[in-house]
Amino acid sequence: MINGLEGIPGSGKSYEGVVFHVLEALKQGRLVITNLPLNIDMFAALDPGYRDLIELRTRPAKQLGDWDATDIAERPAFQLWTDKEPVDPPVSVFTFGTVWDFYSTWRGPKGQGPLYVIDECHVSFPKTGTPDSVVQWFKLHRHFNADVLLMTQSFRDINQPIAQLIATLIKVRKADILGKADHYIRKVHAGYRGAEIQRNERKYEPQYFGLYRSNTQSGGSAEAGVQDVKPFIVYFTRFKWIWLLICLVVAVWAFWPQEGRTVFGTSTPGKAGMMRKSAFEAQKGSNAFIVPPSSAPSRPAQGASTPPPQAAEPKPVTMDPLFGKMLHMTGQIGKAGTEIWTFVVSAESRRLFDLTSVDLEGAGYTVKVTGTCMAFVTYKDVIRPVTCDAPYLGGSINKPVVIDTASGRRSDRNDEPSSVGGATREAMGWEERMQARNSEVKSIFPTTRR
Repeated sequence: MINGLEGIPGSGKSYEGVVFHVLEALKQGRLVITNLPLNIDMFAALDPGYRDLIELRTRPAKQLGDWDATDIAERPAFQLWTDKEPVDPPVSVFTFGTVWDFYSTWRGPKGQGPLYVIDECHVSFPKTGTPDSVVQWFKLHRHFNADVLLMTQSFRDINQPIAQLIATLIKVRKADILGKADHYIRKVHAGYRGAEIQRNERKYEPQYFGLYRSNTQSGGSAEAGVQDVKPFIVYFTRFKWIWLLICLVVAVWAFWPQEGRTVFGTSTPGKAGMMRKSAFEAQKGSNAFIVPPSSAPSRPAQGASTPPPQAAEPKPVTMDPLFGKMLHMTGQIGKAGTEIWTFVVSAESRRLFDLTSVDLEGAGYTVKVTGTCMAFVTYKDVIRPVTCDAPYLGGSINKPVVIDTASGRRSDRNDEPSSVGGATREAMGWEERMQARNSEVKSIFPTTRR
């Protein structure tokens, strides 16, 4: 399989390639052929067997024969010379620039070939000028059970037929722009131009820096040593927990309940307020209201000491005999110079019973009539304004009955002549006259004889 690793200088390509590809292949007992500047002694310190599994290439391999892949199924593509000595490659050829750089007879316990890790592969495989034999080997690399990891700054600069063979492309970039100089961002793409299928963030582990020497450094591996760029978001991220704690403390202080206040800032009713509320609930549904007592002087007498304020005792609610019910005025009765007013008691828009002003005065009320349909009915400190607004009874409003002594007409009766369908009394004989007329008309249709 051919995989790609892309990143600008100092982005962490060497770290990713060594730690997650070279070291993993060595752990599996696989030969690694690479031009990376690896520190073999440090690998041998991890495992002495790693020394024999690392083959460093610093110059192109010699030509040992001929390359012919026209019939690779019948005979090997690498045809070794038996009568000639190896030939040195041209001076203009770089490492891994010839097909003989990929010749190896090593095989693992399961028959797998070596892992080729080629750093700065845009130098070995330029966009133009890459030998056809090298391109053919990449297309046939599975016949040799070999795997390849190509590392470059941009795969647009390498031979495109080879770039099109990449199965998985990994792009790395240092996270110093986010204020994390010891981290790098890793994006995995499905192929050379494929979509992103995975993204994660990895940290540079210092214990691996001694395994290699990055090409971007002159002395040692220090991808995490680049000067940090700190935008505003870096400072905000660094102190975000402090900001959250401050905001939490301010929110608790602002909404902490105080005496006489709720958590929402509204005042809570005291004892007197609760008593007034209960009195209001008791008077709900009645047309009575309580007259408040006269208030005391607002300023004390001069020279008198001001006593400390004390909570006023709530005055008991006066309950008249008709407490909780409505009172309505319905009419007037005059007899021998005496005027008696009639009333109706209701509850929930339903008439309960009738009574008169005499009945009310007998119950302790005082009736004061101020108009034709207006009166005040008083019981101690309870005053009821009463009008002619009695509920409906039998589909009509209960209003006083007025009788005209001259004509005898009543306000609750309609003595006008009634009409049917808008017809007057003169037109009532129309149906009889039509029946008489129809009886004189003879039918022009012959009658059927049986």
